[in-house]
Amino acid sequence: MVLVFLVLFRTALPSVISKQNPGRFDRPLFEAIVAQVRQADLKPDIEQQFFLDDLSNAKSLRPLSDGEAMKLLSGKGAGHVWARVSPHGALKVVIETRDMGHAGEYGFAYSDTALAPAPMEGDGNWFRVDVPGHLYIVVPKMKIDEHWWEVLNNLN
Repeated sequence: MVLVFLVLFRTALPSVISKQNPGRFDRPLFEAIVAQVRQADLKPDIEQQFFLDDLSNAKSLRPLSDGEAMKLLSGKGAGHVWARVSPHGALKVVIETRDMGHAGEYGFAYSDTALAPAPMEGDGNWFRVDVPGHLYIVVPKMKIDEHWWEVLNNLN
């Protein structure tokens, strides 16, 4: 029994750990997704949700109803997109690219304006950025450029 546990532990754990990230940053694809979101009828200061039926195709983006959003099971959120536009027209978008259930959710956040990470309460190593959705946790090295960040949420 112990031998079986050790074999499973040594083979499964590295696999899970190696996938605890959002994956490759595909700028052309993610910028195309942001462009698709811009075409939607976004109401200022209201978070709106979308879903990519094909995560590799920005044209597959569609609005997500509240009922559909509630049905996204743990482990099935890849393709979920959140968006919010400010009263001044500044857009923020979060694209979930990997959902590992209790091992965390990962993606990329875009903002027209630079995001300023704020320390999270109780943990000086983690920060949060003001973006729609629940993927808002960052560390400084997750900044890609002035508009893009890797984001995660592992507080399941």
